[in-house]
Amino acid sequence: MKKFTLFALVALLLSACTEKYITEVTEITEVTEVVEPYTYTKTFRITKDMWKKDYDDSGLYFYYQIRDNNLSQTVFEYGIMQSFLYYKMNDRDTMSPLPYSDFIVEDGYKWEEQFTVEFQPGYITFVLKTDDHFDLEPFYPYYDFLVRFLW
Repeated sequence: MKKFTLFALVALLLSACTEKYITEVTEITEVTEVVEPYTYTKTFRITKDMWKKDYDDSGLYFYYQIRDNNLSQTVFEYGIMQSFLYYKMNDRDTMSPLPYSDFIVEDGYKWEEQFTVEFQPGYITFVLKTDDHFDLEPFYPYYDFLVRFLW
């Protein structure tokens, strides 16, 4: 009798596990609606004289903040941002995602420019730092950026 009871208990447990597994597998739902994301794209040219200086714990950095009323709280909470720097490489137009670093050598001195971008509702802020945080002006006369938001 003990063997039969043990066998019945094991069979009951196995059937319960199997039913649960089958139920989980068969509860696949079909996608009946595809939601296309909203997108918003803008390009910016920041000239050498537009950058503003500021300091943080790491030292000097440059920034340029742009007011943009299209960047709502909804875009901030549910969206993502893609950002790119346009530049020339071997006489060809190139686009690289931010953050981006570029090494510059002039008069035997080598430094690195580092670009990032951040956003909050109503604003996009481009940030330029040099690796040594010296009081150097941005190297190129202007920088072109593309920013795209999806939500």
